[in-house]
Amino acid sequence: MRNLMKNPELKRSSIWLVIIMILFLCISYVVISFVANQYKKSLIENNAVIVGTILKEHPEWENDVVPLVTKGLNEQEKQAGLKVLQQYGYDKELAIHFIPSVINLQNNLIYIIFGIVIAVFIILFIFNYAQFKSLYRKINSITEVSNDVLEGRHQVILHENEEGEFAKLIYSINNMSASIRNNIMALEKEKKFLVNLLSDISHQLKTPLSSLMMFNELLTEREIEDAQRKRFLKSSQVQLKRMEWLIKSLLKLAKLDAGAIVFKKVDQSLNETISQTIEMIKKRSEEEKVEIKLIESEDIHMAHDREWLSEALMNMIKNAVEHTEKDGCITVSVEDSPLFYRIFISDTGEGIEPNQLPHIFKRFYRIKSKKQNDSVGIGLSLSQSIVEGQGGLIEVDSILGEGTTFQILFPKY
Repeated sequence: MRNLMKNPELKRSSIWLVIIMILFLCISYVVISFVANQYKKSLIENNAVIVGTILKEHPEWENDVVPLVTKGLNEQEKQAGLKVLQQYGYDKELAIHFIPSVINLQNNLIYIIFGIVIAVFIILFIFNYAQFKSLYRKINSITEVSNDVLEGRHQVILHENEEGEFAKLIYSINNMSASIRNNIMALEKEKKFLVNLLSDISHQLKTPLSSLMMFNELLTEREIEDAQRKRFLKSSQVQLKRMEWLIKSLLKLAKLDAGAIVFKKVDQSLNETISQTIEMIKKRSEEEKVEIKLIESEDIHMAHDREWLSEALMNMIKNAVEHTEKDGCITVSVEDSPLFYRIFISDTGEGIEPNQLPHIFKRFYRIKSKKQNDSVGIGLSLSQSIVEGQGGLIEVDSILGEGTTFQILFPKY
């Protein structure tokens, strides 16, 4: 009951019903007073006629007759009078229409009560109409918004400034509309992303596939020397490895996006993870004649998934190798600060142009470089997803012509 009374509609109905009841009682009191006053006048007039008629014949009886009218009833005198009147048929069974004063009283009461009933009915009808009109207006608004949502128009928002069940309903509908709008926007974004992804994948696979088809054609349809055959086979192997890496990276990204990867975070040495990663990419850096230095520091332990974090670090170091000229240097260090665990990857490469910095973590975005490389622009995006999946973030600072520093931060708290 208490919860229902929070509804403004029920509050207004209750207030109006109380007002109408008070108004009805006031009118009833006025009507009863009026009828009683009219009956009093009629009774006085009847008594006046009786007294006047008697005194006209017997003026000397004034002192005896007048007190009979003005004093209170005497039971013996009343019974005696009724007995006399009964002899003339004037008793309690007498029809009303033989008594003019009673007929007038009855007619007045009928008219007044009929008028009151009509007035109360009209007031209740108007109140009921106004109340339901307000309710149906709200229901129609909710229906229209629901239809708009069904038809794909999600921008309409209902407003309700009062508390109550309608306010809760409108709040739920607004939330539902916002949720549907967000879901549709997410689906559109996902659809657009999928189209772009398929286009990028097609573009990235097109070049190695074309090379493989050409090598295959040369190997099968032409007579070539063994040395040249070996060279074509080696080139084919390079393209196949590139395609394999691309497909594996895309699968990893897809799993990360879908939330299918559960990181197994264990409290272990961060220095050891970095050291193992450098060992895995050392051969590639030696081929490019780029030195990788690990700055020694105190052993830092942090909860992390070694396999996945190593994947992220490898992609970032590989990116640094690809954009560092021969005889260049890449420095990797780790730091334990009051708020963060920090990993720094700095190179002496060509740097990144300021207008490119906001885009370097986008998928398939390739940083402009003077150095020729076979990068497909997916490594940094994968690294960012892995780091953020483990609660970290990546910052980058670059000076064109001097080098780039990537900083990985993992909050302690």
